[in-house]
Amino acid sequence: MENREYIMELTSVPQNIVPEQETRLTLTLQKPSVLEISHEQKIHLIILSDDLSYFNHIHPVETETGYEVKTQFPSPGKFYLFADYKPYGIEQVVNKLEVNVQDNAPSPVVYSKEELTGNSGAYSISLVADQGQFTNGHMMIDGILKKDGKEIDPSTLDNYLGAKAHVVLISVDDKEYIHVHPEVENGRYKLHASFPKPGIYRGWIQFQAEGRLHTTDYVLKVVQEQANPGNGHQQASKPHH
Repeated sequence: MENREYIMELTSVPQNIVPEQETRLTLTLQKPSVLEISHEQKIHLIILSDDLSYFNHIHPVETETGYEVKTQFPSPGKFYLFADYKPYGIEQVVNKLEVNVQDNAPSPVVYSKEELTGNSGAYSISLVADQGQFTNGHMMIDGILKKDGKEIDPSTLDNYLGAKAHVVLISVDDKEYIHVHPEVENGRYKLHASFPKPGIYRGWIQFQAEGRLHTTDYVLKVVQEQANPGNGHQQASKPHH
């Protein structure tokens, strides 16, 4: 999704950003381009704190000077902004940008324990790897949606940005970005995900039910996929105890 021809420049008002103050962000393409509408928006902007404890998904709107959106940053420190967009006639592009919010950053949240069930209100989604664990490379993940503890079919949900859910996965160490739109098959979410390497990943699923937007969050441990010399195919490595 990286494309060196398409780079977003980011400016802010005020230039020196402080926590909990309304900030206007402007994104401008270095190479003037027409952007296609992708999932009902021209730009999806994902904002994450450096420790990945904070997540926000917003949508800049086109103006005469670029694409603008107003937001607030909850705390001091570094934040990553992933601008996800589709120039006309080419594949999706993602630019990773950074801003620093003034004052001393709080102690970072450290994620090490796997958390595969996320909750929001009466709803929960649990992630289940097709081979019992998450491995680098391409894999299938089931998402089991429940309401009040009872499994329900995701197809009964509202559409949110043209889909039954949006999934963002980010590696903790170097902030690799994965954006997935799961399908719904046999009453469950089906996520086709490709993890670039082993490590700890944070994840968020957004969906809409009864007119309300829900966000659930996760911690995934991705292990090295190992070749099986017996059949020439690859299988997940066995967990260590």
